[in-house]
Amino acid sequence: MDLTLITSNVSADFLTPPGVPAWDARKDLYAQTVRAAAPDIVGFQEATPRQFAFWQEALPEFTGLAVEVTNPDPDMVATWQAKYAKFGLPTIPSPYEILVFYRTETFDCMETGYWWLSPTPARPSIGFGNVAPRVMLWAKLKHRDTGQEFIVFNTHLDHRALDAMVTLCRDQFTSFLGQAPLIFMGDLNINPTQPNFARLLEDGWHDSHPTGTNAGTFLYENAGVPDGRIDHIL
Repeated sequence: MDLTLITSNVSADFLTPPGVPAWDARKDLYAQTVRAAAPDIVGFQEATPRQFAFWQEALPEFTGLAVEVTNPDPDMVATWQAKYAKFGLPTIPSPYEILVFYRTETFDCMETGYWWLSPTPARPSIGFGNVAPRVMLWAKLKHRDTGQEFIVFNTHLDHRALDAMVTLCRDQFTSFLGQAPLIFMGDLNINPTQPNFARLLEDGWHDSHPTGTNAGTFLYENAGVPDGRIDHIL
């Protein structure tokens, strides 16, 4: 079974970082580029509800999975409101940021779930020094033609709290071992020269990058975010 996967940080539609066109100016070309790659599975990060609706329309032959925000921790709500009220976002958007799209005719979704990257992963929360909530979305998929099952994970790690988030993910991954092959992708904010990347490889993850180089994937400067290749499919 051969798979083509894409991981891509869409850059939220209420943000316009230096060097990145506004969402409405780039979304159609973005969709054309994704479709031209003919992926089987796509993992998006930093997507707002409006962008989720766009991708559902732009990729009609795909099923989209998302994370609904229920019973959020009050501290998380207060932090979100303080940080994003200036963008007209007084509440936490739902579905939240992380999306997985898979070809509907190619796969059956056997199970899906998520955990929050915080000391209380079972509920929407922060607590590792991150100023915005982060979440891991996963799906157990079955390839219809071959019967092969696998589990795909998609996330957006916070560069302010990498050690704690990587440790949590490593612990959570252990509960999936032995079920099926695992694929881990997303905007990890870690480049291959950093210790946390080595920690993941120590657990048996393999870098899918064809050259294994540290060629950059980050398009604009952001204080504290490492340069080089920080988006990965493992």
